[in-house]
Amino acid sequence: MSKRALLILGLGFGLCAEADAAPNGAGYPAANAYAQPAATDNAIFEVLGRLEQLQSEVQQLRGMVEEQSQTIADLQRKQSNMYSDLDDRMQALTAGGPAPSGQSSPAPAPADAAAAQPSAPAAPVAPTPAPVTTATPAPAAPVVVDNKPTATAAQGNEKERYQSAYDTLRNGHNAQAIKMFQDLLKDFPAGEFADNSQYWLAEAYKINREFDAARGAFNKVVSQYPNSSKVPDALLKLGYIEFDLQNTAKARDYLTRVTTSYPGTTAAHLAEKKLAQMPQ
Repeated sequence: MSKRALLILGLGFGLCAEADAAPNGAGYPAANAYAQPAATDNAIFEVLGRLEQLQSEVQQLRGMVEEQSQTIADLQRKQSNMYSDLDDRMQALTAGGPAPSGQSSPAPAPADAAAAQPSAPAAPVAPTPAPVTTATPAPAAPVVVDNKPTATAAQGNEKERYQSAYDTLRNGHNAQAIKMFQDLLKDFPAGEFADNSQYWLAEAYKINREFDAARGAFNKVVSQYPNSSKVPDALLKLGYIEFDLQNTAKARDYLTRVTTSYPGTTAAHLAEKKLAQMPQ
């Protein structure tokens, strides 16, 4: 019995010595096993935090892009309107008088025409139909007198409506201006301002990026009013439209036609600059 007890004690001392000699052995992996999941959780939380921060930054960038896109669209619209106004004023300066191109500028046109037109009916109205009516009330004299102011009133009405439509377009109300120019051309298809009305109708379509309608309207300027000073500008805008639609061959044809048929004009100068920018 004593030998067995001595053996058991010896084995016990041996196991204790092994445990003391190997402190990182079998007693410690359990603690390491618990430490690993905690470190993994911390890494996941850190990644999630970074993802949330990136999402917030992406949303901010999207808002900035949308704001810049809107600003660019507004600037393009204002630039188109400014170009239309400048183009109209240049045409007025090159015309040198109250021609249709000069009347398209907002300030001088109504004043010149209003001063010119009332002077024409003043001569026939001034002679002596009044004594004739007092002597014998013949109906012929009143009819002649009444017809003259009617024609003048119609011309004045066309002028006022054209000016109103032009101002509407210049103020950026493109859809309303389109309707006004359409009605004006319907009521005065051969009026004094018909060529200008047709041109600005096409310009309004172009600003709205209704390219098919703009094409048709500019082509009407060229075909229906071949002697109008707006023809080179209409050809120039047709070239611009084809260039924007990536129809390079058609754009080059229109722009070359402007430079060869209307040299020295503002439209020809702009066409030359556009041709220089186009790939050969």
